[in-house]
Amino acid sequence: MINKTDIKKLVIEHKKSTLKNHWKDAFFRNTIKYSGEIKSNQILLWRSSEFLRGYYPIYILNFDRNENLKEIKIEKNPYHKYSEKFTFIFFLILVILLAIFENLQTSLIFATGLSVIIFLLQLILSKARKYETNLLTKELKDTIQNIEQKKNPELIIESEEEENEFTTPKFFTRLFLYPFCIFFIWFFITYLSPKEMNIKIFIGIGIVLTYLISDLILLFKKKSKSKSVRVEN
Repeated sequence: MINKTDIKKLVIEHKKSTLKNHWKDAFFRNTIKYSGEIKSNQILLWRSSEFLRGYYPIYILNFDRNENLKEIKIEKNPYHKYSEKFTFIFFLILVILLAIFENLQTSLIFATGLSVIIFLLQLILSKARKYETNLLTKELKDTIQNIEQKKNPELIIESEEEENEFTTPKFFTRLFLYPFCIFFIWFFITYLSPKEMNIKIFIGIGIVLTYLISDLILLFKKKSKSKSVRVEN
């Protein structure tokens, strides 16, 4: 049985979970294992990684009346939440300014192309962050299991091997290929007249679309894991 006292020992750096503190951790890549805030019935733990930077999760460990660990929940840190809102507002302002100073057709083409590229890049980055978050989650679960194993040597805990759904080579491959595919399709559709379009170009566009669609389907088929991790007593 894991209790609050056991988890308190994991907190190396005590500080509150505020936007200011997470903003600092984002820029200085806080990898202390762990930073945390201790509350009456909760302990908040977090740390970053080389790739996640400011997009690391916060682990909320809830305790019952007897201060035994009841559940672990995961949520975005304040910096992550506000950065997403800022990005959306920035993009919206950019589109509005373009619509004011350019003609409608140019604005629509630019907004559509930029939206598709941002969507694809965001999709790739979200998968990369999910993979890194899973590694941090597994790290925390292993740490808690090790504590429980030391307290109860007779307890047998089976380790679960998780499928590696995202790797660094795949990330950089998609980071390069997605924008290139979109540019390829946009260029031939925009700058070539119907007379210049031939069967080879159509085949090329078809291959590019097949890759994009099949890869996106493959990504979306991965079932998202639960946001809360139940701890067996």
